[in-house]
Amino acid sequence: MKSLFSCLIFILCISFSYSQCNNKVLFIVDDSGSVDFSERQDMQASIQQLSNQIFIQNPSTQIGLVQYGQPDASSTSQPSYYLSYPFTVNPTISIPDNPGGNNLIQDVLPNSINTMINDGLFTTGGAFENTSAIFIFTDALIDSGCSSVLTNCSSCNVPALSCGYTYLTDLSNSLGGIPISTYRVISSFNPATADGIQQGAGVLIEGSNFQLNSTQIDLLTDSLICIDADYDVFNTCVGDTTQFTLTTSEPITSALWDFGDGSPTSSDLNPTHTFPNPGDYVITLTLNSNGEVITTTNTITISQIPVANPIPDYILCDDSSNDQTEGFDLSTRDTFILATQSDIDFIVNYFANFTDADTNQNPLNTNYFNTSNNQVIYARIHNIDNPECYSITDFTLIVDAQPIANPVPDVVVCDDDSNDGVATFNLSSIDNAVLAGQSATTFTVTYYESNTDAVNNNNPLPNNYTSNSSNQVIYAKLFNTANTDCYAITTVNLVVNVKPLANPVADVVICENQSNLINLNQFTDTVLGTQDSTDITVTYYTSNSDAIAGLNPLPNNYQVDQNTTVYIKVENVIGEGCYAITTVNLSIFEFPFMDTQTLEDCLPNNYTINADIGLSNATYLWDSGQTTAAINVNNFGDYTVQITIGNCTKDKTFTFVKANNCEIQQGISPNNDNKNDYFDISYLDVDNIIIYNRYGTEVYSKANYAKEWYGQSNAGQELPTGTYYYVIKTKTDPKPLTGWVYLAK
Repeated sequence: MKSLFSCLIFILCISFSYSQCNNKVLFIVDDSGSVDFSERQDMQASIQQLSNQIFIQNPSTQIGLVQYGQPDASSTSQPSYYLSYPFTVNPTISIPDNPGGNNLIQDVLPNSINTMINDGLFTTGGAFENTSAIFIFTDALIDSGCSSVLTNCSSCNVPALSCGYTYLTDLSNSLGGIPISTYRVISSFNPATADGIQQGAGVLIEGSNFQLNSTQIDLLTDSLICIDADYDVFNTCVGDTTQFTLTTSEPITSALWDFGDGSPTSSDLNPTHTFPNPGDYVITLTLNSNGEVITTTNTITISQIPVANPIPDYILCDDSSNDQTEGFDLSTRDTFILATQSDIDFIVNYFANFTDADTNQNPLNTNYFNTSNNQVIYARIHNIDNPECYSITDFTLIVDAQPIANPVPDVVVCDDDSNDGVATFNLSSIDNAVLAGQSATTFTVTYYESNTDAVNNNNPLPNNYTSNSSNQVIYAKLFNTANTDCYAITTVNLVVNVKPLANPVADVVICENQSNLINLNQFTDTVLGTQDSTDITVTYYTSNSDAIAGLNPLPNNYQVDQNTTVYIKVENVIGEGCYAITTVNLSIFEFPFMDTQTLEDCLPNNYTINADIGLSNATYLWDSGQTTAAINVNNFGDYTVQITIGNCTKDKTFTFVKANNCEIQQGISPNNDNKNDYFDISYLDVDNIIIYNRYGTEVYSKANYAKEWYGQSNAGQELPTGTYYYVIKTKTDPKPLTGWVYLAK
């Protein structure tokens, strides 16, 4: 048998907060029969009170009212049951009065709904869509008695009514055992009646599924079943796998999903689908439940996922406090992350950590002060229509140190020998003065001829810079190496001073036999020449490095203990660092001979004493007045000569004495042991020698003898061991020398 009425309660919940889940309530009222005008007014007030309470507790509820039955002819007028809420229907339907209390639901309710449908008052998807409860009031709604107590209402979803109404929680027996899922009957309780319901009581039917006369109620079609069917849509960003999740308490025979993009349909109850492009898609769901086919359509939006374009690090220059904290305008990064994307379609927010960015919690104020240097900020860009479609990137807030432009002392260089006021400066040598202890790694120094060039980074000066005047101002720009916009500028005076002249000084020789304490001031006039000593100082040093640095100057009276080079610094007193250096060699002349020398010989006759020291510039003067390097003497004694070399003069004394070895040896042993192998009298300057044996026979003789005899005869034969006698005549003494010598073999 075809059902008289049908309804579909369908809820769409999309993860991006799109939903159509409002409850709808319908009141059906019978005010016919014996209901008089005042009772109808009371009924109207009760309906209004109940609907107000429902609406207060459920603001999303839509409430409607249907009135049926004919008022008594004697009634003054028909009151208006119009309710001032959305989804209001207030027709007057002519239906015969309820024939009896036991048949209230069975007779009145189906006939009423059937009549409303047949009269064209409701259409599919109209007034009854998503209805969750139906209220039915009859002419006996009002009861003046107040003896009953409200009971069994702990699980009720409707508000409490005023005194005089009792909630009856079990009506199944009165309906002949027909199961009813959820309902309440509002009545004035009368135990005298068979079913405990006074004829014409108001009936509240709530919930979504119940059966009546073995027929299901469906408020959308024509059956008497009310089916709940919800589905949620998750992951609605383009490229995501979109999940459709169907929730229903009814047995679904089959489902058919049309995703609205021309792709094949799906018969899965909980399908997934990937939409190719962003846009609105009409989702058509067809459900089959026990032969009944229900179709609904809903539009979902698949949103574009924005691209989080890279954001360059946000770098600011610190203020003079250099506390590494600055105010950043984060909104200036929007253009980087958006690039060509529209700021109308997408929203950019900034976060202190990735978790906040991922959950879209605690966005930062765009006027933001960093909490630490090199702080990472996370930028989230999401679709304005669907915040779940988002991307995240990050960048760093960097506060670069502000350099301090310290005053720089004048940089002074000496002119060259031309003294034309033009000189070349090594500008890099000024860097340390400009930095004044600041890090040369963090900061870089460049130089310019004008402040404008320094500000605009135009025409930086080369490292070896030639000044254009003797006193020129240049501009030193000190900037953060990592951020050239973070800089400071100071001035530097380049001064070219007149270079003094250090005239050469001749070497000075100090004789070893003279005082070696020398007055260095004796060289000042020579070094200065014609220069004015008022503007120039002259100082003396033992090393060039000391002279350059001005360290350890020598005293005027300087003790020369060894050959020394003295460095003479001639410096311009009005131009620090403007100087010239020359040297003077101070040497101590040491005579190449001893003060005394002893000469030995056996005979003093015509002996030569030679004082020659081998120097061509040496002169000699003997105490005898002779000026030759060597003289001949005939007597033992002292002979003194004055030797002059350059400006140094020194005496040398020769002591001429008889030698200790002038005694003639008394024996020889010619055995080749190099000891007394020969009769040696070479020191006597022998003219002739004759040797005799013990018998007085001559065995050997030799003119100009030195040490030729080793015990042989004139014929070269070996003589026997024994004592032999000699007679020696020298060239210097006419008296012969005689004696004996023993020959041992």
